[in-house]
Amino acid sequence: MADVTHLDSIADIGRDVWDGLVPGSCFYQSHAWLRGQERPDFATAGYVTVEDGGTLVAATPYYDFPDRNAPALPAVAEGHRVLRVGTRTGYHNEFLLCPDPESARGALADLVAGTGEKAAELGCDALLFDCLTTDSLRLLAGIHPVRAQLRAAEAVLRNEGGTFESYRDKLGRVVVKRDYEMRRFERSGLRLETAPLSACVDEFAPLVGQTMDRYNASLDPAEIHAFLSIQARCLDELSTVFRCVDEEGTLVGANLCFAWRDTFYARVAGFDYTRTRKAFEYFNAVYYEPLRHMERTGMTSLHLGLSALEAKVRRGASLYPVWAAVVPLPLAAAPGLRRDEAADRKLADTLLAEGGGGADAADWDFASLGPE
Repeated sequence: MADVTHLDSIADIGRDVWDGLVPGSCFYQSHAWLRGQERPDFATAGYVTVEDGGTLVAATPYYDFPDRNAPALPAVAEGHRVLRVGTRTGYHNEFLLCPDPESARGALADLVAGTGEKAAELGCDALLFDCLTTDSLRLLAGIHPVRAQLRAAEAVLRNEGGTFESYRDKLGRVVVKRDYEMRRFERSGLRLETAPLSACVDEFAPLVGQTMDRYNASLDPAEIHAFLSIQARCLDELSTVFRCVDEEGTLVGANLCFAWRDTFYARVAGFDYTRTRKAFEYFNAVYYEPLRHMERTGMTSLHLGLSALEAKVRRGASLYPVWAAVVPLPLAAAPGLRRDEAADRKLADTLLAEGGGGADAADWDFASLGPE
């Protein structure tokens, strides 16, 4: 008999127990990351776990946002009062389940039921699973009626060979352009060094702010410093900051990554563009030096997020779809998936055109998911 438990903090469950369910693709659902996301000023966090015979077989975080700062809803969720299920940041959600397929289905049903109970208590009329992978969407639609829409494309650079040379081989003919970007940086007088996040927060935060301003995504400098400080406190042992410095050791730019299982997660970068030298500093700090670091540490995937798809594909990344999925309450035991096939295809074509390729056709063939 499954035991469903509600927790108020990730600290209420052991780190090793929780992380035992978390694969390399799910850093943003890891114990340490979730601990850093417990900020009541943004949202009230909660957790549902499912145990079978004392073994954790399924788990998820959820977040109840106050109206004043709730993120914009995807179109498929408009008109609903939703409980957001899965990580609230990071833009990658998949279900944390035991590896046995037969047990996993029942565990997922118990997990969704437990989350639905909490949502009803909070006055919600639907569960929202945002940025859900295609495989997780299929699992969800196999137990409940789901309304879904294509949300975005995430970029992941997979270097199965595990070496920097295998990465160069992966690039094919465009390796000549990438080698040029590396040579320009090597001749610039700048250099890259590494440090943990805790050693860099004060000098890094202002550069993140400058870069966000440059791309019209301004954020309060105090908030930038706060979220980097929280991540340093919760995730320092997983962090690597690639510091781009000049001849005097002064920081010109930096890129923050987190290591999780076999995957390196590029999180945020910041540069002082009044002091860069047109030496492709960004690409060296965000792609090439992290890939060299990955060779030394045994990682084979670089997770690059949702934006600037063309630049990522040109440097070897592949694109994968992520979805917004809504399950209405009360839960109905009637599996199925409804979506607007034409709208999903239009967005898919736009994303793939923006990326200029970089996609396996099978990942973007949605026929098996079913139409509206």
